[in-house]
Amino acid sequence: MPFETPDLLGPSEPVPDRLSANEFLLRPLTPTDAEIDYEAVTESGDRLHGIFGPDDEWPTGLTPEQNRIDVCWHYREHQRRDAFTYGVFDPAETTELGCLYVQPTRIEGYDAAVYYWTAAAAVERGLADEIETACREWVATEWPFGRVAYPGRDVSWQAVPAAGTEGD
Repeated sequence: MPFETPDLLGPSEPVPDRLSANEFLLRPLTPTDAEIDYEAVTESGDRLHGIFGPDDEWPTGLTPEQNRIDVCWHYREHQRRDAFTYGVFDPAETTELGCLYVQPTRIEGYDAAVYYWTAAAAVERGLADEIETACREWVATEWPFGRVAYPGRDVSWQAVPAAGTEGD
């Protein structure tokens, strides 16, 4: 997953905590979510290829331990305010319906990059489009960004600087 540059939010800027809707809620992903996150990821594998880049094959080959490490890493990023990962859950928080990642970006003209995916369970429940719409609205209204890039969706992958480049 691209981690593009630091300084997403200033130290005094608030970090939005959650989004609640009738059929789902979005809240920070925590290490205690690793098991249900792994279930959602592995059950949705083909839906997730290409989420973080055109050649990205994640989550192919992902093990439960690797996923736990990833979830803990995202949690640590959230605590450091480097990047923010949210899980989308059913109201009982027993099924993960997707994830949303708010990250810094070096895409010219944008303040942040947002990546997201909806799980097979969201599709089965007819919630995928509703989750996408609600998440985009939440980012637009609750975060302090002027322009948000959605790489691979609203912004082409060609516009995303390659990892390791310094804004070439």
